[in-house]
Formats: sequence, structure tokens, C-alpha cells
Amino acid sequence: MSTAMPQFEMPPQAEGTARPDAAGASLADEAPRADTADPLRPDSPAPDPPRPEQPSGPRRRFGWRQLLIAGLAGVMAGGAIPAALQSLDDSAASAQVEGLRTVALEYLTAIATGRAGVATQLAPVHGDGRVAPDAVLQSADPITDYAVQLVQVDGGSGSADVRYRVGGIEVFRALEARLVDGEWSLRTSLAEVADVTFGDPIARVQVAGVPLAGTPPVLLYPGSYRVDAFSGPFFLSGGDEFVVDGDARTPTAPYVTAGVVPRIRDLATELALDTVADCQMRARCPVGHGLRLLPVGEPYPVDADAEGGAIDLAVPIMALDGQDTQWFDVRLRAVLDADGAPAEWLCGEPGAGADELHACRL
Repeated sequence: MSTAMPQFEMPPQAEGTARPDAAGASLADEAPRADTADPLRPDSPAPDPPRPEQPSGPRRRFGWRQLLIAGLAGVMAGGAIPAALQSLDDSAASAQVEGLRTVALEYLTAIATGRAGVATQLAPVHGDGRVAPDAVLQSADPITDYAVQLVQVDGGSGSADVRYRVGGIEVFRALEARLVDGEWSLRTSLAEVADVTFGDPIARVQVAGVPLAGTPPVLLYPGSYRVDAFSGPFFLSGGDEFVVDGDARTPTAPYVTAGVVPRIRDLATELALDTVADCQMRARCPVGHGLRLLPVGEPYPVDADAEGGAIDLAVPIMALDGQDTQWFDVRLRAVLDADGAPAEWLCGEPGAGADELHACRL
């Protein structure tokens, strides 16, 4: 169906009275009207151009400026959506980074302030071992200058690079972490085992009253520790310092000084010299007759039988005559009573083994 307006031809406008026919038309009628264009007159106005046919309904017309503005608005609106989403992602990532940084700093602070229990909650230990109580960590010289340097987050996993000073050295560690139920949990523990496997047989290795030997092993957090000093009726030990740096790649093996009390030291030395002197009186003694005997060091423990209540000592002796010098140890065994004091002494000749001892004679 066409939308063009129907065309009509309008009748000529009447001039005053009824218009005569064409033959009797007056000259006035034939003269052009003032508002009618005369193509022969130069001052005559130009005729109106013919109007094109218009559609029946109203139509809005847009220019190039409107189209350009609309296009720019669309581009801006389309770009704002991903920018807003990116902003949300950046905010969430930043919050996770700061959350892990906070947990790592709380962990170092707990260690520095002697709160071993809190530190273990933030970074549970894995495998065998039991963390020493707070009193042990509080007895140590704490870590200092601790800080969280770099934090990286990748989805539900992350890591925090930390540093601290302990025992005069600077330590750098990376703490791995995992996001659990919206909270960061550290997967790397700084607690270490203090290896006392090779300690002295009579040494009593304990810190703040807590023995470090036994099963399961005791775990210590970074700090500078001191072994408890002990002095009994027979031996003394402890007082040594050792450092736990929190790095399993550098094992902690405390060295513990152990020895006998002065009274036992003097008695053991006298027994050893008398035993060698008696040996020199016999022809088969490995130490020649007439050689002068001198102690050259303090007695030191070589074995301990906790169940039998006995301790074996070695007393270093030197024999010399001006030209020849001999060095050897004399083995002694002290059998202890219920109070830890020696109730019996067994002695061995120079070079004798643990099964070749006899009652000592003074």
C-alpha cells in the first residue's frame, strides 16, 4: 500500500465577482498578480521548488553528528564494563595479597614474642615431632629485624618471602601458603629438630627444664638457646649455646659440654695413676718400669649404662723417661648408687677393654 499523499488540483481563486469566460476576460484579469512570478521580469521572485512526496507517518532525521555521538557513547559503555570487572579482580587479588602478608607477619611476631602455640596454629607442623612449649621459646634470645618482603598469590596458593636475624646471622625463607575456606594457612613451618643423637653419654640435654632427647623429637622455633646447666654428685653438663635458624637445610645439632665434678675428677685421676703404677711392677705391663707418669687431661665419659647405673671414664696418662714418651688412656667404671654417687670403682690396665676391668686398689 502506497504511503504517498493523494494529489489534488485546487480550483483557481475567485476575484471579487464571478469570473467571465475566457473570451470576455478583462485585461485586469490577464495581468500578472503581484505575488506571481514572472519569468520575464528580472525582479520577479523565484518560484517555489516543487516539494517531494512525504511519507504518511512522522520520521526523525539524524545527522552525522548524532550518529558520531551515539557511536562514541556505545564504545565508552562497552569499555566501561570490562574495566569495572578488571577493577574488581584487581581489588580481590590485592586483598588476598594483603591477607597473606598479614598472616606471615603474625607468624614471625608470634615466634619473636615466645608464643610457640600461636605460631603452630598459623603454620602446623607436619610429620613426627612435638613443638616445645612456650617457656622454651621464651627462654631463647628471639629473632629480630623480621619482615615480610615479597608476597605472591596464584589462585588458592601463595608464598611469602620473609627475613629475620638470629644468632648474628640473617636468614631468608619462603613460606608457602594455601587458601582454606577463605583463610590463609601457612604450609611451611620454621620449627626444627634439635639433633642430640651424638651428645655426650652423660650429658643431660634440656632447655627450660624440657629434655630435648626422646621420641618423638622436640621441635624448636628460631632463636638462640642455652642448654640448662646441670651439676650432680658425679657429673656436670650444659651451659652451651646453640642457634636454631629455622632452615632444615642447616641441621641443628647442639654441642653439650659434659664432665665430672672436681671431686670425682681428682679421685678418678688418682685411681688411674695407681693402676698404671701397679702394672709397671709386672713384667708383662705395656708401660715400662721406671717411666714417669703424668695426667695430661681431665677424665671424660666414654659410655653410660642408665639401666645398670654405671658410667665409664677414660683418664689420659703420659709416661716418659726423657727419651721415650707414651700416651694412653686408663678406663675406669663408676657404679652409682640410687642418689647418683659412685658406690664402687672398677679399673683397667692401659689398653684394657670394657670387659677387662677389676676392682680398683688404692
